[in-house]
Amino acid sequence: MEHTIIIAGSGGQGTLFLGRLMAHATLLEGKEVTWMPSYGAEMRGGTANCTVIISDEMIGSPVIRNPHILVVMNDASYTRFAGKLRSGGMLLYDSSLISRTDHRDDIKVLGVPASMLSATMNSTKLANMVMMGALISCTAILSLDSVIEALNDITPSNRKNTMDLNKQLIAKGFDIIENKKGQHS
Repeated sequence: MEHTIIIAGSGGQGTLFLGRLMAHATLLEGKEVTWMPSYGAEMRGGTANCTVIISDEMIGSPVIRNPHILVVMNDASYTRFAGKLRSGGMLLYDSSLISRTDHRDDIKVLGVPASMLSATMNSTKLANMVMMGALISCTAILSLDSVIEALNDITPSNRKNTMDLNKQLIAKGFDIIENKKGQHS
């Protein structure tokens, strides 16, 4: 089992933190993982993306050409990375910020209103947590428990006051996918 994931957005959207959270949760589950961040020179608003590989076996290279899973937080990232997603792969995108209808027909596409859901809880900067919940719900590559434990471990002390809100937003993302699954049963 190996999952290759690209998470992309702009600086300030928490894409790198989301990847780091996945990597730490993977370690807690005793699996192999690589996490490789990449970002533009700008502090906020520039490009930001990372790759995460989760595997049961040793990982030979952190480089991903055609990911199994793509998580995009803005339209520019959709444009840049959607063509790289392998056939049969899964695309999760923030449907609050991306209003595309030209999705490829050889991939599974899930729009998640992450920014809108985080805004309903007065936190526009935590859409990444909604995406985390949606990702683990639709892929089951990590457990909710390990993600919450990892969140407790890696959240800096000056951000500990956001822990409850982060957990609520992860749950919202998880639940939105579970509800979609229930509608298709």
